Amino acid sequence: MSNPRILVAQLGARRHYQQPILFHQWGILERLYTDFYSGNNGVSKLLRQPQIYKHLPNALKKTLDRYAPALEKVQIIHFPWFGYQFAQALKKCSPQELSSIFLWTGKEFCKRIIQNGLGDANIVYGFNGASLELFEYAKTQGIYCILDQTLAERSFAHQLLLEEENNWQWWSSSPFTVDDSILELVQREQCEQDLADHIICGSNFVKNSLITRGVSANKISVVALGISKDNQAFNCKLNRRTLKKRGDELRILFAGSVGLRKGIPYLLQALRLLKGKIPFTCKVAGSIDIKLQRVKEYSDVCNFLGRVPRSQMADLYTWADVFVLPSICEGSAMVIYEALNWGLPVITTYNSGSIVRDGIDGFIVPIRDAAAITDNLLKIYNGNYQINQSNNLDSYIEEYYQKSSQTFFDLLTKDYRLNSFKSLKH
Repeated sequence: MSNPRILVAQLGARRHYQQPILFHQWGILERLYTDFYSGNNGVSKLLRQPQIYKHLPNALKKTLDRYAPALEKVQIIHFPWFGYQFAQALKKCSPQELSSIFLWTGKEFCKRIIQNGLGDANIVYGFNGASLELFEYAKTQGIYCILDQTLAERSFAHQLLLEEENNWQWWSSSPFTVDDSILELVQREQCEQDLADHIICGSNFVKNSLITRGVSANKISVVALGISKDNQAFNCKLNRRTLKKRGDELRILFAGSVGLRKGIPYLLQALRLLKGKIPFTCKVAGSIDIKLQRVKEYSDVCNFLGRVPRSQMADLYTWADVFVLPSICEGSAMVIYEALNWGLPVITTYNSGSIVRDGIDGFIVPIRDAAAITDNLLKIYNGNYQINQSNNLDSYIEEYYQKSSQTFFDLLTKDYRLNSFKSLKH
């Protein structure tokens, strides 16, 4: 019986290439397919020099972020022209055209991978929306298929979004509606779920949405990988001047697309309720998906930064006292793991799929509850709640990461070998 050899098909730098990095460390990564990877050639090295990098436009910084030193010796196959077309299409499209672009991108990505070959892979690891044709082909070759479901089941997510559009009319710069391309994307993802031998998801919130759709619970595993300890974040925590030491305003941070899915109206409402009670500054980092009128309306309580390159998020985590993400629908939000890693208490929802322990690492509030956000911000400011800044939080994050990684490894190897054994028997 052969050992697992995994081919990863991944659009973008999802979770900073976390899965392929782990597979490489475990010695089971066959190759990584992606749309664009900047690598570490002479030009990229030069542009990453701090004295040059800080002067570059954000678009170029984002391109340079498509690189992970831990993948230096990995066989990475990318399609730069395809990646450029994808990026340009996203840049120029309206929100109503997004589903059509995702459909085209998923199909073209699979087509290019099949044309280039699967090497010695006996497992294909793909992500929702960009795996269907690849899974169909892999099945004809007897290859085991694993789907990483990064968000709640799409039809359920759409239901939540439509409810939000109804609750917050005249907020979205381009309101969410259901058209034929969206329905096709839903069907595409459901076919991927049905074809997959196993499904990985980041939270019980996602798992339950899949079970509700009719996917067997036996083929779904929750693996909330998070991130391992970051030395830069650790050193920052040791030297951070906390709110108590500064004795001034509460510094609030939000990071993510500034729209209804991330719950931005509830944060802005909470800031309105907070105004006049305590001094505070709130910074919101992310692409703006709400009307300019709303941005202006809440500019007295919130500083909208727009899109911030990943490499510059460290400055914001260092600045902040608390991180807030009142999401309506997620998979398992990476920014929450990052905020915890930087020692920040987190106010979030169950639907964000986080590992936050309510009352220990922060607070879990109901979705659509601005008052609960305000109450917990007041607790943090008034000192009625103090996040455990000792090694306990660092230990929790590291232990959770190690446990999840081991679960992931066991699932990939044991489940694959069990399936291979069953195939041999038949």
